[in-house]
Amino acid sequence: ILQQSFVSVGNLFIQSRVNSFGADVIAGYSAAIKLNTFAITSFSTLGNAMSSYTAQNIGGGKLRRIPQGFKAGIIMLMVVAMPFFIAYFFCPNAMMNVFVSGSETDIIYAGRIFLKIVAPFYFIIAVKLVADGILRGAGLMKSFMTATFSDLLLRVILAYVLSYSMNSEIGIWLSWPVGWVIAMALSCLFYARYYRQVIAKNR
Repeated sequence: ILQQSFVSVGNLFIQSRVNSFGADVIAGYSAAIKLNTFAITSFSTLGNAMSSYTAQNIGGGKLRRIPQGFKAGIIMLMVVAMPFFIAYFFCPNAMMNVFVSGSETDIIYAGRIFLKIVAPFYFIIAVKLVADGILRGAGLMKSFMTATFSDLLLRVILAYVLSYSMNSEIGIWLSWPVGWVIAMALSCLFYARYYRQVIAKNR
């Protein structure tokens, strides 16, 4: 509940800043964010599966399977992320045409830049979501919330700071990968700490 509430409020602030750049940027962002949400939702599904996998193995006393699941989860998400990266990075215009007419070049340009900036970092957010799934499954909710809220908070703050300093909507787009990288580092740090505990218990 807290996570989804925070996401919704954060999106309101980001949307408010996007709105200040005019109708074309608003429309471009609206189309691109739908494409981005499709990708992230696909990644999140496996992240949720990792929560069940982790909880079941903890309950069964098979803690050594958790690191194996982490590696397997990352490999699977890399495979899932690759088509999205290729489509959004190399064919952003075609992807934008799903929602926007080809004649609306300014709208397509705004959305295209967003997609080309965030798509390479799908591999980063994929790692974060696998680590998050394990943290949730292990009941480490404080660690999970710290990493997740850091991402969301940084994204909002950086969206304003970068867009004002650059005087461009591109500053908003850049806030996404920066937030993802920092949040991924935190999630992996918390997972590594948990991993050491798992190994210690099985010696």
